[in-house]
Amino acid sequence: MEVAAGGMRRREDLVSFEPYSWEPSTEEIARSVGLRPSRIVRMDTNVSPYAPVRVLEELARRLPRLKVNQYPDTSYRELRELLADYAGWDQELIVPTNGADEGIDIISSAFLRAGLEAISPVPTYSYFRVSTELQGARFVPVERGEDFSFSAEQLLERYNENTAVIWICDPNNPTGNQVEEGTVRRLCEETEALVVVDEAYFEFSGRTSLGLLRDYPNVCVVRTLSKAFGLAGLRIGYVLCTEEVARELNKARPPNSLGTVNVAGALIALRNRSYVSKVVEEIVGERERLFGELSRIDGLKVFPSNANFLLIRFRSAEEAAAVKERLLRSGIVVRTFPGNPRLGDCIRVTVCSRRENERFLRSLKSALEELRQGSPHRAS
Repeated sequence: MEVAAGGMRRREDLVSFEPYSWEPSTEEIARSVGLRPSRIVRMDTNVSPYAPVRVLEELARRLPRLKVNQYPDTSYRELRELLADYAGWDQELIVPTNGADEGIDIISSAFLRAGLEAISPVPTYSYFRVSTELQGARFVPVERGEDFSFSAEQLLERYNENTAVIWICDPNNPTGNQVEEGTVRRLCEETEALVVVDEAYFEFSGRTSLGLLRDYPNVCVVRTLSKAFGLAGLRIGYVLCTEEVARELNKARPPNSLGTVNVAGALIALRNRSYVSKVVEEIVGERERLFGELSRIDGLKVFPSNANFLLIRFRSAEEAAAVKERLLRSGIVVRTFPGNPRLGDCIRVTVCSRRENERFLRSLKSALEELRQGSPHRAS
C-alpha cells in the first residue's frame, strides 16, 4: 500500500525502514578532527591496505584504447571466463555483479517479495536485512550463541513455508568466525529455501561452500574482488550458482551495471593474480600477530577471526565509544556498533599494514591508559 507524502507516493512499509549506515569519506573525517587526509587510517571498511599498483599501471596503459563510448559486453563473457578459471566453476553458472552488494540485491529481487521471509543468524552483515526489506519481505533474525556460532537446528526452528532465502556470511562480518562444516549442507537438504553463502572474505579463510553446488540446486555463493584483490573501488562481485539459480538471477540482473573500465581492471587483476596470495599471507600473518598483542591487553576480549578484521570487546559500551573517539582524534577510524545489544561494547578493526597496525596498537594503549586512569586526552 502507498500513502501520499509531499505530493509523491511512497511505500508504507518503508516509512520506518532503517537504511544502510553509510561511512563518511576520508576527507570528511580528516576535516572533523583537523588532520590531513593522508594521516587518516581507515580500519573500519575491511578493505585491503595495499593498492594493486601493477594492475593500475597496466590499466592506465590500456585506457586510451577502451571503448568507453560504447556499452560493455552485457554477457561479460571474458570476465566470466577468468572468474571460472579462478574459482573452478562453470562460466555459464557465474553471474558478474557490481560488487557483492548487487549480487545480494539481485538474489533478493529474484527470490523475495512481500509475504515471504529471509532467515539469517545475527549479528551479521546488515545489508542482508536491508536488501530483504527493500523487496517487502520479512527479515527473520536468529541470535547466535555467546561465541557467535549457530546451529542448523536454530535456523530450522524458524523455517516455514514462507521462508524463501537463508543468508549466511562465512566468515561472518563482523565477528570473523566461520560456520561449522555440515551446517550449510543440512540447510540445503532440509529446506526448500535458497541458501546464500556470502564468501566476501573467502581468500582469508581458504574454506568454501562451493562444493555443495554440485549436490544441491538450492544454494549459491557470493564473492567479491573488493577484499583480497584490493579492487573495492572497481566494484566487481560475482555469484557462483547452480543452473536453476543462474536462470532466475539472469532474469533480475540489470544490463551494463559493470562499467567498461571496471571490467578492464578486473580482467588485468585476474590474469595477474599472483599478488593476491602474497597480500593474503601478509594480512593473515598480521591478523594473528595483532590478535596476540591485543589479547595481552587487560580488559579486552579478542575474538578469533578467519577474515581480515578482528572484533574486540571492551569492558563496557561507554569504554568502546570513548576509545573510538580517541582513536579518531589520532587519525585512526574503527567501526563501532552503538545501540546493538550484542555488539555495543565492541569495536571492529581491519587488519592493515604492519606500520598502520603498530600505530593502532600505540594509540589504543594510550587511549585505554587515559580512560582507566581518568587523565585528560592527549593527541597521539
